[in-house]
This record gives sequence, structure tokens and C-alpha cells, in this order.
Amino acid sequence: MGRTMKTHTLLSFGLGTLLMLGITGCKDPQPRVTHFDGPAVTGHDDPEKGARISGSGSPSELPNEDKLRGRDLDRSAFGNQTVYFEYDHANVKADEASKIDQVIAQFKTKGPDFDLLVEGHCDERGTEEYNRSLGERRALALRELLMKSGVNSDRVFTRSFGKDQPARAGHDESAWSRNRRGEFVLVLPKKFTTTQNTQ
Repeated sequence: MGRTMKTHTLLSFGLGTLLMLGITGCKDPQPRVTHFDGPAVTGHDDPEKGARISGSGSPSELPNEDKLRGRDLDRSAFGNQTVYFEYDHANVKADEASKIDQVIAQFKTKGPDFDLLVEGHCDERGTEEYNRSLGERRALALRELLMKSGVNSDRVFTRSFGKDQPARAGHDESAWSRNRRGEFVLVLPKKFTTTQNTQ
């Protein structure tokens, strides 16, 4: 009888401990880190843009924002290569893959002082936090495909806007399908920056 009571007490204690770990284990104060075959990608919030920015760097440091700060963005360079996603998905559809090939071909002609920013977007459905995370997954999926095709990971950065910057206004599938997207933005070298290409 004593042994049964002792076993019951130990099981109750163990179950209680697991439940407490499960409850408190959901809180993660550390920045999100995504690992690839190359350098790690660390994400954090950029208060100026209202977006999550990622870049190359180690998990112990913030992304190399200095590499992007003060540089102009050319949004027209890859304006025709916007990649569209299915609802609630971050995988690239087969019929969108040729756009990535076009981006790679054009970007490889640029000098080493140019970089590439990949932006992830969502439609208006879902919470802000969920869509920010989904936008990040979409941008990172595109980044990974660029890296697999030989683009240097140190030259590719990602940003998630979630649902904050819709491409098309509306509350139906015709608008939503245009807002679930990944956009490629050419980051100009500092010596090439002009007021014409700023955000």
C-alpha cells in the first residue's frame, strides 16, 4: 500500500512538473533564429518600418542592419517577378518558380556592392502576429531558393510586412490573391543612391 501511494505521489509530481513546463515553455524572450546550410538568420522588429527584418549573422548578434542603413531601394528592378502564394502557405508554387530564376539571372549580373531584399506579404485574414510570421516564412522560403541557386547568403536580406502593405484593396479573393506575395527589391550600393529610388 505504501509503495502504491509513493508511486502515485511521484507520478502526480512528475505530471505537475510537465504541465508547468508546458505552460511556461511557450514564452520565448529570445529573437527568432532560422538556420540554413549557410549563416544563421536572426529576425527582430524594425520599429521604423513596422516589419521584421532578417539578415546574415550569428545567432548571438542582430542582423547586419548597417549594411542596409542609408541605402536606396530600387523596387522597379524586379517589379515583374513578384511571387504569389496560396492561402496560408509559404511554399513556392511550380508555376511561380520561373520568376525566381529571372531574379537570380538579373541579380548575378550586379556587382558585389548590390544586395537583395526579399519582402513577404499576406492578405488581410488572420491576426497581425500570425501574418507577420507567415510573411517571414514566405520571404525566407524565397531566400532559401536563391541561396540554393548560388546567390551569396550575405547579400540577401528578408523583411516581413504581414498584412500591413496590401498591393490591392478589397475584401475578396481577387484582392487577397494579389496580396499573398513575395517581392524582390534591389538594394543599391551607397555610391549609387539617389533620391529617386528611396521608399
